[in-house]
Amino acid sequence: MRTWPQEAKQALRFLAAARYFLPEYLECPDDLIRGYQAHLRQAEFQSALEALEKIGDIHSGYENESNFWKELYYVAKHLDLDEHAARYEERLRQIVEMQRLGL
Repeated sequence: MRTWPQEAKQALRFLAAARYFLPEYLECPDDLIRGYQAHLRQAEFQSALEALEKIGDIHSGYENESNFWKELYYVAKHLDLDEHAARYEERLRQIVEMQRLGL
């Protein structure tokens, strides 16, 4: 049985939380979903994060979208991926602004 370091476990928690906030039934290419799952199994967290980002881009405008991008932000910060974190923070800001305007 594989023993995961605490840092890896935390990255998995953030990624799982982000996936939780996506729609239950994803409408995207199966290879994208399989790729995300394979990256998780192989502990390739940055690749898993980037796959989830692509899936999130496909599913914009759903109820929990802001929570999804917030969790991606947490993963990026945890993995010290500052450019990714800035991108997710900006995406979250745009969503909040759109909600404020009622769009």
